[in-house]
Amino acid sequence: MPSLLLISASGTAQRRLLEETVAGFEKKGYVVSGRQEGGEWSPLLSDNLSGGLFDERSIVIVDSAPMLGPFPENLDPMVEPDSKVVLLLVYDSDPAKIFPPQTLKKCKIIKAPPFPRWPRERIMWTTDLAKDMKIKIDRDAVALIIELTEDPEEIRRQLSSLSMLKKGGTVKASDVENMCLDDGTRNLLKLLDGLCSGDHIKTLKSLNAISKNGDLIPLVSAIHNRMRLAWYASMHPSKGSLFAESLGAKNYAWKMAGNAARKYSAGSISKFVLGLIKINIDEKSGTGSGWIGLETLVIELMGC
Repeated sequence: MPSLLLISASGTAQRRLLEETVAGFEKKGYVVSGRQEGGEWSPLLSDNLSGGLFDERSIVIVDSAPMLGPFPENLDPMVEPDSKVVLLLVYDSDPAKIFPPQTLKKCKIIKAPPFPRWPRERIMWTTDLAKDMKIKIDRDAVALIIELTEDPEEIRRQLSSLSMLKKGGTVKASDVENMCLDDGTRNLLKLLDGLCSGDHIKTLKSLNAISKNGDLIPLVSAIHNRMRLAWYASMHPSKGSLFAESLGAKNYAWKMAGNAARKYSAGSISKFVLGLIKINIDEKSGTGSGWIGLETLVIELMGC
């Protein structure tokens, strides 16, 4: 009698879990004897009551397993908790309700672990993942990766790429910037970080590069998101962690916002944020001064 192994995940996580699971079985001597999409429960079970003539341990992969429909209760006797024949069923969501309770107890379920909600927990999650992947990475690099993406599978992919780049060395924030960003994103990050640190040359050079091919309103929004954090940090310096958590601020963004709060006065930051809001309103109403208006506002802040 076959056993049932259920993979519950979606997107790239689903593909990864499937590949890792099959690879694990193959190391134990199992052979993939078949693969199908959907089907019917009765023939699926009856056709796989035992292994093949030459492959005693076998796996049958069933993609799009929801197409099989609910598991018939009368077929429960045809399922064993452990078997040399494994039906690997791939689901996009939790399949628990598809099976009768007595059958579900016999199944093994593999799920993609949930991605933490809060920035500090995501730092820990990514750091632990890097350890599991035997990758050395410093905290600033982890924070920057989380700043760039909220997809756990993309984080895994970026870590893998960075490990090949460093070949045993420690991954730093500069490595993430050089390896993981396209020119547009790299210029945006340089602009935001330059603004927060008071680096005039980096800020204006990046602003000029973005202005050649970028859109003004999305850039204004990105600057506003960062400097809004700086405003909170400057107005309530003793309650930084509380505001960071309530605002859902990522660690890297909050760290850089803290730099801005130390670099500029609260009044200057407040005036700058209000200026960004005005630029946004004026541009949408057709009365704005375009890139010159933003450049002027940036220069005024950095001159404070």
